[in-house]
Amino acid sequence: MSHEQSTTPSTESGTVQAKPKGRGRGIMTSPKSAYFWGAASGVAFALFAPMLRPAARSAVKGGIRVGRYAKKVASNVKEEFEDIASEAQADLDREENAGDLNGGKA
Repeated sequence: MSHEQSTTPSTESGTVQAKPKGRGRGIMTSPKSAYFWGAASGVAFALFAPMLRPAARSAVKGGIRVGRYAKKVASNVKEEFEDIASEAQADLDREENAGDLNGGKA
């Protein structure tokens, strides 16, 4: 059994055990702290934006490269499936023609 305290009532003693204070509450505990963290992140972004611009540009370039590569791969896959479909259609046409030449018996 776990050594951590739970919030479920115990059926044997009928008491409720409380969670230890300070655990599981997260970083933001009130709307004021949410405003503080929002303002602080805005100020930090404004201060570090000039330094982050080259990294952001590199990330966007990487995304564009991945997109171009994905387009090429998709085009190749599409072409392969079109080739397979054409070959299958040709096989069916050959089989039907061969059946017609044999008097309709396949």
